[in-house]
Amino acid sequence: MKKSTKILIGAALIAVIALTAGITGMAVADSIYGSRSDPLVTKSYIDSVLKPAIMDEVDRIAGEKAEALLRSVDEKIAAQNEGSETVGEAVIWEKVTLKKNQTLTCQYGTEIILRLGGAQSFGPDAPRLIDETDGTQVTNAGEVIAKNHLYFISIVNNGVKATSDNTVLFVKGSYTVA
Repeated sequence: MKKSTKILIGAALIAVIALTAGITGMAVADSIYGSRSDPLVTKSYIDSVLKPAIMDEVDRIAGEKAEALLRSVDEKIAAQNEGSETVGEAVIWEKVTLKKNQTLTCQYGTEIILRLGGAQSFGPDAPRLIDETDGTQVTNAGEVIAKNHLYFISIVNNGVKATSDNTVLFVKGSYTVA
């Protein structure tokens, strides 16, 4: 036999042995690991241990991300509002503190109660405010408003101007502070 024929037969024999060993090894591995009788991971393990652990971790991470996002939004809003006017729309009574000469400009239907400090009416049109406690109208701009009286805004852009520092009002409705 020629030398090249011997090499060809030897290579074929090595290939057949390698293929047989690979198939046998896969069959053994398949029968030992991951079979129905001996799975690598059981469904009950996934359902009772792994899935809850993953869901808890996802909830924790999502909560952290949501809190970070809310803090970021709050910081940006605070930075943007710094030195500018405040806008509010209270559907319940909201405490608003004004410094001297700050104004609370209201929309139609806003209600105001002066609790501390001093304030006077202002606005482009009469009646500036309606005193629901006394059943009277505040018709002139610059009229002092009484503490603990409920005032109703019936005309847009009417409101009150603080005449002292730390003037505290309770407001229900749409308003801006400038």
